[in-house]
Amino acid sequence: MLKQLRLRLTLLAAALTGAVLVVMALAALSLSEGRLQESLRANFQTSANGIVVKLQTDRVVSAAWLAQLEAGENLVISLRDGGRPITFRGAWAPATGRQVLIDRAAEQGRALGVDPGLPPISILEPTSTPAFQVQGDHGDRYLASVTLIPAGRGWQSLVLLKDIADSRREIWLLRGAFAGLVALGVAALVALCWLFAGRAIRPIEESQRRQAEFIAAASHELRSPLAVIRTAASALAVDPAQAPRLRRSIENECARMARLVDDLLSLARSDAGTWSVADAPVDVDALLLETAEKFLPLARERGLSLHLEVPDTDLPMVRGDAQRLGQILTVLLDNALSYTPAGGAVTLGAQALPEAVLLRVADTGPGIPSADAAHIFDRFYRADTARNSKEHFGLGLSIAQELTRLHHGTLRVASTGPEGTVFELKLPVPKEPLS
Repeated sequence: MLKQLRLRLTLLAAALTGAVLVVMALAALSLSEGRLQESLRANFQTSANGIVVKLQTDRVVSAAWLAQLEAGENLVISLRDGGRPITFRGAWAPATGRQVLIDRAAEQGRALGVDPGLPPISILEPTSTPAFQVQGDHGDRYLASVTLIPAGRGWQSLVLLKDIADSRREIWLLRGAFAGLVALGVAALVALCWLFAGRAIRPIEESQRRQAEFIAAASHELRSPLAVIRTAASALAVDPAQAPRLRRSIENECARMARLVDDLLSLARSDAGTWSVADAPVDVDALLLETAEKFLPLARERGLSLHLEVPDTDLPMVRGDAQRLGQILTVLLDNALSYTPAGGAVTLGAQALPEAVLLRVADTGPGIPSADAAHIFDRFYRADTARNSKEHFGLGLSIAQELTRLHHGTLRVASTGPEGTVFELKLPVPKEPLS
């Protein structure tokens, strides 16, 4: 599915960017061809003007000069003096017969109002047609013009053609070069779009992978208590004398499953964006005292000492949901008490910062290996030495992290090592004092 999505994104992006590239290339090609055509016409007009000036200044034009001019610029020159053709066989043989080309050019000149066999209307300035194209019999093409030249009491006419095969080849080479560049550009675009599409769907791939891992881990965690319940239920039928113990086991596993389902529902609401928290003033001193009193009996039961360290002055109040903030501290203290060996100590402390309140939970447990510290907020993640209790599913810190985010705070592992672990919860303090 994702491969098809990547392919579709690649094709769509490549098609859009490729279309832009093709349009730009066509515009550039059209501009380049236009400039070539303008250059060709300018050169042709320069040749025609040179011959006209020569005829106006020199009454005698040598065949050698005409031959050199024809051969050097691929021209076909036909001159008339007073309407009578001047004999000139030409310096080269075009693909179509010279006279055929001259006659076709003269015919088009007449259609444009300039007849090489009739005298000019003006006796002062030459009369000339705009440059036009003449088609040969073998696919050859020529640029042509007809000019009437007044000369003293007489007049002359010039029918001039220029073979544009070289210019056409140049245009086709230009088109081929542009086509090659466009093909390379499109290929490069497809490759880049493939890479960018891969990057674009990478979060989706990661989300699917995490979702699959989440479902697999949740299924595993649910399977364990179900197996215990099924085994206990089967044992009830075999040994009724063990009913009280087996019932307690079933009740414990049901409670364990209920806690897991509650955690899963909390994370599902967080993922769906429907998990909201209250926005009310929270007394941080009271919150810390209530949380510490709630965990004090459990700490004594496990042979641990629980300390509350707060400054002498009142801590600033924060905005949020007191119950949810208490849930965050509950997760941190429950982990600390669960993984600290008997005789150890757990400390719940706080301090005021310029724009925040910093809550701290420290223990004297075995610490978290550095390789696992970066993953402790991942769902269902359990470090080998620090998170192996059956009572914990590896969801508590994930939930605490989500609740911290909803309160616009930060939760992190401040330090960890053989002497224990310290978690820090930083909550922003409103700029306006709360009452």
